[in-house]
Amino acid sequence: MVYLLDRMRRASAGPNTVTFLAPDHGQRVGWAELYSDARRVAAGLQSRGVGPGRPVVILADTSRETITAAMAAWLAGGSLTMAPTPARTVDLARYLADTRDRFDSLGEPLVLVGAPWVDAVPALSGGAGRVIPLTEAVGTTPAVPWRPPMLTADDPAILQLTSGTTGAPKIARISHGNLAANVEGIRVATSHEAVHGRMLSWLPLSHDMGLIGGFILPMACGRCDALLSSPTEYLARPASWMQLISHHHVTNTVGPGSAYAVAARLLRAGPRLDLSCLAYALCGGEPIDPAVVDDFLDAAGGHGFHPAAFMPAYGLAEATVAVTFSAVGRGARYDTVDADALAAGAARFVPPEHADTAVRTRRLALLGEPIPGLSVRVADPDAGGVLPERKVGEVQVRGTSVAASYHDDPESAAALRARDGWLATGDLGYLTGGELVVCGRRKDVIILGGRNIYPEEVERAAARADGARAGNIVAFGYPRPGHLGGEGLAVAVETREADPEALKSAVTEEIRAALGVTPHAVLVLDPGSVPKTPSGKLQRAEARRRFTP
Repeated sequence: MVYLLDRMRRASAGPNTVTFLAPDHGQRVGWAELYSDARRVAAGLQSRGVGPGRPVVILADTSRETITAAMAAWLAGGSLTMAPTPARTVDLARYLADTRDRFDSLGEPLVLVGAPWVDAVPALSGGAGRVIPLTEAVGTTPAVPWRPPMLTADDPAILQLTSGTTGAPKIARISHGNLAANVEGIRVATSHEAVHGRMLSWLPLSHDMGLIGGFILPMACGRCDALLSSPTEYLARPASWMQLISHHHVTNTVGPGSAYAVAARLLRAGPRLDLSCLAYALCGGEPIDPAVVDDFLDAAGGHGFHPAAFMPAYGLAEATVAVTFSAVGRGARYDTVDADALAAGAARFVPPEHADTAVRTRRLALLGEPIPGLSVRVADPDAGGVLPERKVGEVQVRGTSVAASYHDDPESAAALRARDGWLATGDLGYLTGGELVVCGRRKDVIILGGRNIYPEEVERAAARADGARAGNIVAFGYPRPGHLGGEGLAVAVETREADPEALKSAVTEEIRAALGVTPHAVLVLDPGSVPKTPSGKLQRAEARRRFTP
């Protein structure tokens, strides 16, 4: 029996539970009961043609029905895809059309649509696969029993829709072997036996960090309780994240940097909580801003949070989820470098005693060493040679967790073989003392007069302007034919009430003061205008397409 199916069976023999906090209002269910329900549902899926290699897609909010169907998809032998739900500001008709196209790219999937999207079944139907309500799949008692599928480590467990932050989204083919290796690597890297207990996640199950970190990891442990909240509930009440940690004495949680930024603001304004229960609070899924971490640690410290429990990490869907983890109990650490040297490709360390000199510096998060089973190197993206420590290049990953290819894309498998299994992540970074530091995305870098400008730096500077909505600012390069250098810097900034001209001037001044460059265009937009992925990441390529002056 493959790892995932075996772990589900083992979890069913223990006393541990899953608590569905919303929308099921605190419903607590044992893994044994979930496993029994999932086997029944799996038999029904098998009668609908699900078996090894058949994709099952679930579009639904996090609930007991959703988790039961996900387990059933694996027990039936199929691969699982959790579809991203639309953001509040997205055009629904466009979302449904794009989503149906992505379902078709999976082959002939069985698509299960649950609350609150059941009314979308007709709009999603008519493609290559079959679309039915989730309740129909979960509520049916089949006439035939479940049959354990014949699977191997190479069969797909997850067909993960990637975010498409810098281009067209792809589908990472995560095998059962990849998944087993990554979960085991996380277990060792986090000393899981020492910190396991109660895991809380509100992250969307469509995100690899939510699906694996929030659901599969505690299930695979067999000795962890899982608490699953709805991302819809989190968006409606962001304060609920920290409140639930305090109320349920949560030991482990995960979230992106933007969520910790919101948490810091709400912790300062809210009632006293007890966050001393957290053994680790992992931060990943998007670039980590040291200023955001500092702010969260300062605010959470007043609620008993131990700074050493904060854990920066790096991962990507193509490597299942986790690539590097900071050491447990170490807390956040940073590398301060000469910003101008970094723009030229060298991460020149600036000692703390020189940090206040005239040298412009940039502080970057140390993201830890690779988890067991993975290796990381930094290579010249053009010449291809491996670079020494503190030289900036493309981050590449190789090992047991790395997908062999993208789904239905044989050329991607050939590219991996040509690089001896090294996956080019598209991220720029460097190594220091064996730890990874990420500077930005290769496709996002803006070149002005031969100097590399990282959009994250521009966005952080712009966020300091009065009236700018932090987290809703996007910087991008655009072509300027006939101009020296050929590329311009544009910044799109959302605001609720600031005077547009005053905000443009303030943003320009903040960027000039921080980076020594002047943006060629500053666009002031209404809330909800900056394009993002369903998981909330900025889409700079789409911003360039929409907003190029």
